[in-house]
Formats: sequence, C-alpha cells, structure tokens
Amino acid sequence: MKNIIKRKDLILIIVILIIVGIGLGAKSLFSQKGGEVTIKVDGKEYGTYSLNEDKTINIDEHNIIVIKDGVVHMEDADCPDKLCIKQGKIDSNGQKIVCLPNKTIVEISSEKEIEDDVQAK
Repeated sequence: MKNIIKRKDLILIIVILIIVGIGLGAKSLFSQKGGEVTIKVDGKEYGTYSLNEDKTINIDEHNIIVIKDGVVHMEDADCPDKLCIKQGKIDSNGQKIVCLPNKTIVEISSEKEIEDDVQAK
C-alpha cells in the first residue's frame, strides 16, 4: 500500500478545514453576546431583564424562565409538548424561545443594538 492519501487529497482536506475555520470565525463575529432578555406573553411585554443578572422568572404559573451565567433557558412549562424546554439555552442577539400553547416568547437583544437605538432617538 503506497501513499493511501495522495498529495491532491491532502490539499483538498486542508482547504476544507480552512473554509470551515473561516466560517466558524465569521459566525462568532456576527453573534453578539450580552444584552437584555425580553419576555412577551400573549403579545404584551411581560418584562425586560439583563443577561448579566442571574434570575428565575415565573410566568403566570405556566412557565419558569432562568437567566444564569449570561444564558437563558425555559426550565419548566405546563404545556403538553415541552418544545420550549427542548429549544435549549440562548445567549445571542435575535435568538428566541417560543412556547406556543402558553403564548410566551423569550427574546435576546444585544447591548450594541440597544445602544444604537438609544443614540438614534
């Protein structure tokens, strides 16, 4: 068995690894961490909370939302499918957790976006 991996194969593998590395680097540049968590229930704003402050929020005995170490997740919900819990933790601008049966939306907005909005007004 001579040269299982040929030179052209090795070059192709290196090029693919470089492209993947660039893609992962670009993703981290565009996903901004930090900011605020906005919770809406039935289309109305329930509250806005900082991602920097650990907190447990009970929403009308239907949902329990936890903010801890800069991430947010739905800890408990009384809906039948529990999809909102399965959505996992969010921590970046624009990410959302949605509980359709309880009409609850948890959304993150970054600090940079908030600062730009304040300066624009």
